[in-house]
Amino acid sequence: MNILEVEHLHVTFPARRGSIRASQDVSFSVKEGEICVLVGETGSGKSVIGQAILHLLPQSAMVSGSIRYAGEEILSLPESAFSRLRGHAISFIPQDPIGSLDPLMRCGRQVAEALETRGVPKEMRPSRVTSLLSALSFPDPDLVAVSYPHELSGGMCQRLTTGIALASSPHLLVADEPTKGLDYVSRKRTIEMFLDLKVKGTDSILMITHDLELADLIGDTAGVLYSGELVEFGPAAEVFGHPLHPYTKGLIAALPKNGMRPMRGVCPGLAALPKGCYFQDRCPAPCTTDLHPPMHDVCGRQVRCSRC
Repeated sequence: MNILEVEHLHVTFPARRGSIRASQDVSFSVKEGEICVLVGETGSGKSVIGQAILHLLPQSAMVSGSIRYAGEEILSLPESAFSRLRGHAISFIPQDPIGSLDPLMRCGRQVAEALETRGVPKEMRPSRVTSLLSALSFPDPDLVAVSYPHELSGGMCQRLTTGIALASSPHLLVADEPTKGLDYVSRKRTIEMFLDLKVKGTDSILMITHDLELADLIGDTAGVLYSGELVEFGPAAEVFGHPLHPYTKGLIAALPKNGMRPMRGVCPGLAALPKGCYFQDRCPAPCTTDLHPPMHDVCGRQVRCSRC
């Protein structure tokens, strides 16, 4: 059963000259207990999708399409109705963990607040906080609980925000760039934490990341975004092991373990997208048609390329 279904999602932002098409006709689904990863370069529209799911887009955004959670249409839900889902059934791990934490509140209290919203009795919260922090590999959970966010490292703040998100026992966890800006050790611990969640298999996770190594390690399914649209989607092992779209191939070739062979050129601006294929100026074998390629099935995978 699908816990999340996104169909023909369009997100456009007004600009001084025209508009910025941040997300275009994006469609994918996440099954119960599955980890779906969305990857792509900066500016590819990854985070916009997560914000649309959580109703966190600015009011100026023009949004259309369909987003269903457990079969219920949530894109058109008023804020008063959606608030019963956000932070409960659907939790969010933000891209900026330090900025999302209350600097004047001790870390344990911030986790306890999430437990409170779930209805955990007051007398049980301290032990639950300790248990949750221990599960997130904090060596001294009691010390972390009485600390303030500024006393923790960036990696510890990242794990803390994950703990706050998990405290409500969500059915769907949306994680936005969980390893961004972390040092090697913090990144390694964050990856281990998500691998542990994958082994337990109790949470459905939509992860938005530029970290292809992380995506390859934990993803069950993977979507590759370019200039606001999906160009490849399918089982993660196939997408990263045997990529079909030339952009996916370029991303993988640019990894350090593959010799760091960068792609030529840059992504086109979302305010002035070219006709035809958006990847045509960077493609090693550009197509000869001016028509914009649709997503089509190639051996059970969805690919947006006229040559595949």
